[in-house]
Amino acid sequence: MNKRVLIILCLVVAVDSASFGLLLPVVPFFVDQLTGSFNAIAVTSVTATYSGLQFLGAPVIGRLSDRWGRRGILTIAVGISALALIGQGLSTSLTMLLLFSALNGASSGVFAVSQAMVADAVEDRDQRTVGFGAIGAALGLGFIIGPGLGGALGALNPRYPFVVAATFCIINVILIRLQLPESRQRKSPTELDQQRQPNPLLTSGSGRLRKLISIYFLFYLGFSAFSGIFVLAAKDRFNWGPQPTSLVLVYVGVVAVIVQGALLPRLLKRLRPDRLSMIGLTLVAIAMFGVSVIKQGSSLYITQLLFAGGVGLSTPGLRSSMSLCVSEDQQGVLGGLSQSVVSLTSLVGPLLAGQLFERAGYSATFQVQAYLVIGAIALLISMPRIPSQTHPQEVKTPSA
Repeated sequence: MNKRVLIILCLVVAVDSASFGLLLPVVPFFVDQLTGSFNAIAVTSVTATYSGLQFLGAPVIGRLSDRWGRRGILTIAVGISALALIGQGLSTSLTMLLLFSALNGASSGVFAVSQAMVADAVEDRDQRTVGFGAIGAALGLGFIIGPGLGGALGALNPRYPFVVAATFCIINVILIRLQLPESRQRKSPTELDQQRQPNPLLTSGSGRLRKLISIYFLFYLGFSAFSGIFVLAAKDRFNWGPQPTSLVLVYVGVVAVIVQGALLPRLLKRLRPDRLSMIGLTLVAIAMFGVSVIKQGSSLYITQLLFAGGVGLSTPGLRSSMSLCVSEDQQGVLGGLSQSVVSLTSLVGPLLAGQLFERAGYSATFQVQAYLVIGAIALLISMPRIPSQTHPQEVKTPSA
């Protein structure tokens, strides 16, 4: 893949994740400002609404990018997100906040289309894994910038991060239009007619793809439940406000960038992607069990080291394995489908975590999340190994 294109794509993903990360430390405090309560169900409903509409919108955005090209669809989607974020920042009630969260979720497609663009440009399995790792590192870079800035701004006013997030989206529109080339040509009328047939991902009978999607679902269900309740749990357990919580989120981003940007290409020279995914999922489960029993907030820096490292190792390999199950014409559809899985879990996970937190308490909430990840590990163990490539190639580290 052209290094310049990969760098621009990573920058677009980083700016997008920063715009989302800005909001993470402040949503509970903004909900409190609007409703006068830190109720866990009300707080997690904001994330769930965003994710629920992302679940519906991501496959549509992915399919449209297959038909009409990645760049134009990405520009429209990011522009709508900017308007939605402005609406969220101006919200005067929880209902208004939920409506604009839904619009923001429906237009959220940067990561799905970015995965498709990597798959467009890279055929080699290990190089594709490295490409997915690079945009994953960019995602982590955004989570370094976003939560830290969001925590500082949220301490002044919980509305400020929404305005800055909208500004980041506008910056992304400019980057996409001026710097990011199209990776896929617009389809001809005949090709469009062919793509109106039933979704090939659902009718191809690929047992391997279905099992990988199930693994992806279980992992992200635990991950989303963890992320959706983390800020509120830190406030309840350690009496933390936006700033100390945002520092932990920044720390997670730093670790993720190091793992996916620097360590992953080197580890792929020694370990297969599926083996790295196994190691990563195991680290995530251990981290979740660790969070369930710690008594001091400072211990989060140990558990989140394992958590961020595990996520950084597991997700690129899983995405790469799924991309190899479909043809190049279906990468946008697959990107939308995988993003839709993440969105569905981001809808169900926070709601599940909110109910568990209210009814069963802090420890049980994180233990249930760990068992979900263990279920993903069990499925991955049961899968046959990915066939080795006929002509192994050296795994290059992208300069991004």
